[in-house]
Amino acid sequence: MGMCGKLTETAIQHGCSEILRISDTRNNFTSVTVAGRLDYVRQSVVMACFGEVFRIDRFYIPRGDYKSLTNIVISKLDFASMAWEEVNSLNDYVFFLSKDSQLCCLASELGLPKGCVYFTQLGEISLYKYDLEDKSVLLCLPCPDLPTPWSSSEWLMIRRIGNSTVTGTSVDKDANKEDIVEVRPSFIDNEDMVRLISDQLHTVDYIHLRAVSKKYRSMWSLRRSSSNKIVRTTDLSPWLVFVNYDQDVYNFVTPMHNNENYLMNIPEVLKGFTVRFSKDGWLLMSKDKTLFFYNPFSKSIVRLPDLPEGCSFSGISFSSLPTSSDCIVFGIDKCIMPDEVSIAFIKRGDKDWTSCSYDNVYLPPNKNKFEFEPNFNNPVFHDGAFYCLDLNGSLGLFSFENDTSWEILAMVHRPNCEFIYKSFLVECEGNLLCVLLGRLGKWVRGFRLNNKEMVWIEVKHLGRHMLCISHTSSISAVAPTRHMENKIYFPRLRADGILFYSLDTGLYHCLGCKHSAKDYGNSKEYLVCSWIEPNCLETTSEQDLDWFNI
Repeated sequence: MGMCGKLTETAIQHGCSEILRISDTRNNFTSVTVAGRLDYVRQSVVMACFGEVFRIDRFYIPRGDYKSLTNIVISKLDFASMAWEEVNSLNDYVFFLSKDSQLCCLASELGLPKGCVYFTQLGEISLYKYDLEDKSVLLCLPCPDLPTPWSSSEWLMIRRIGNSTVTGTSVDKDANKEDIVEVRPSFIDNEDMVRLISDQLHTVDYIHLRAVSKKYRSMWSLRRSSSNKIVRTTDLSPWLVFVNYDQDVYNFVTPMHNNENYLMNIPEVLKGFTVRFSKDGWLLMSKDKTLFFYNPFSKSIVRLPDLPEGCSFSGISFSSLPTSSDCIVFGIDKCIMPDEVSIAFIKRGDKDWTSCSYDNVYLPPNKNKFEFEPNFNNPVFHDGAFYCLDLNGSLGLFSFENDTSWEILAMVHRPNCEFIYKSFLVECEGNLLCVLLGRLGKWVRGFRLNNKEMVWIEVKHLGRHMLCISHTSSISAVAPTRHMENKIYFPRLRADGILFYSLDTGLYHCLGCKHSAKDYGNSKEYLVCSWIEPNCLETTSEQDLDWFNI
């Protein structure tokens, strides 16, 4: 869903007399909203900064007294064309935004990281920092126990006295990263033996082997050949994947190996695409109306037919490997018409998408109406149908038996819990689980669907399993180590460690850090990210990668 707009007139005042008026400006870019037609709140700020004019658009999904940030778009006015150009770098600038104040400063003078936007939100005592480079938002609670009543915070610029200055150095962590330090192999000298061993390795271990020395990296590329099979293992946990805004690489963070980080190049054809869903090692990515499947481990690509005009989705999923003949892609969104949901799907071999609208209100006899409200999360393919979890914990089901049908499962009562701020659906050992969060994750509860009685049963323990949840993909896996069992992992970092919630302690923790907390405050969330299973379908044929071949 694109964003385009026209700013009729904006006045920017600097000091007491200088006023700049901008009229009839336009956008030279299309900014894609990531949650379809869900009710958005867009906050726009236009501000002057050292002779340049910037516009900062923040997109939120309101929920209760909280606004969930989904995207920030920063653009700069081109005075020659009077058009807004999206920027991927702020150079040395840093912005400070609040309800009644907007400030622009030089990061080098303040000793702050460059390219960041610090902002507050009305009705909150939180402080946010948006990093344009990796599209992440750091949530801070500087005064969590502030007594009431209190008002939202504002920014103040303290006048500098004398010649005292604050200096600092901001270092891009990736800028000073050199190639991996070469380690001398201590036990492998025979190239044939190494090649024989490499053929038996899982892709991740293969990457580790290549990292041993420059010689090994020159001997084998990341793309290798083996049997046409899915490489599955219980020795690895899901990885968190995100893309830096101005870089041509994927970043992978694994919670198993002390938050070990991998970098993989992005194919030229996929630059600018956004990850929408992940399953079995494949990413489903989109840009405008174009969708691709991409396996970052095997470098395989499957292109889908373009979406029909006006089609969008707040949640999207697929049933099986995109190379299999029974693969179905399914998307759901809020409809333009009230009391309806919009659904689109395509089966492997189809040249066009099928899109239709269904009632999202069910009226049981002698009862109040039951409404399904689409959510910003992914549907789950389970027992031959796609299940969708709405904002309030209600279930919807889209089935392909006897043609197609949409059903709101009114017999499944919503989980008995407090007001839900975020909800996620995941399949675990053949069962559907929902994970529900309170405000800022102050409470976390999980429920399993009893298919016979069609009721939610609260889950107190995950056994040997771990859950990895996000808006784009939620995955269950057998924990590779005991200390990873019975935990829910979030797409958030604290002290460079992936944040997780332990069902044993009822607290948030992160790997490599002894700190614990009752909520996920003071952590950094990636706005554009996903969880991916490090499994790969290797050495696929051209026929397998052709969507129309069945």
